Amino acid sequence: MRVTGNSGAWPSPYSTSKGRRTESGPGWEQYLDPEVQKRKMAALPEKGALGSVFMQFEDDYKAWKAQQPELALPDSQGWTEENLAFLKEHYSGDLSAYEVYDVLETMRRMGVISQKEENYASGAVMIVLDPSEINGVMYYTDQEDPSFWLGNFHKTPMVSFHSLDDILSWVEEFRTEEHPDVITHAEAMARGWVPYRAKV
Repeated sequence: MRVTGNSGAWPSPYSTSKGRRTESGPGWEQYLDPEVQKRKMAALPEKGALGSVFMQFEDDYKAWKAQQPELALPDSQGWTEENLAFLKEHYSGDLSAYEVYDVLETMRRMGVISQKEENYASGAVMIVLDPSEINGVMYYTDQEDPSFWLGNFHKTPMVSFHSLDDILSWVEEFRTEEHPDVITHAEAMARGWVPYRAKV
């Protein structure tokens, strides 16, 4: 059972001068701006390829994370007062995009959220495509559609997270039974998760 309430009121035994990340990193704006992707595409060498926005973000996050001090996580697993106090201590205030993703990673490692919850928060959900649909699918060619450039990264829940409270509120409302481990291509299209449509 999850413990709810004002976790900020709990004293934390994990206060250290080195616990807070030294550089918080950027906000979400640079990953949600189609113009940034256009400039990156224009700067590519001949036959160069540009990874998805999520791949770009993940690479940047890993580079940022490598420069941060390692946190000693609590021994407890799950939605406990100890773990929530730890999160409040180390992820207070406004969070950068990297810190938001780091919270999700840390919460999963502590057993506060499941892999499925992290996947849905970050948009890393497996989509099953029926082989019969392969010839009936095409990518959007409308370059005015943000999805053409962002690959629907702008629709993932985590880009709306700016604080630990935002994340905790989303997790509280997440219902595992309503979210399958994998979804069909048709369902993904209905949810607006994929930047392509069936050809008619």
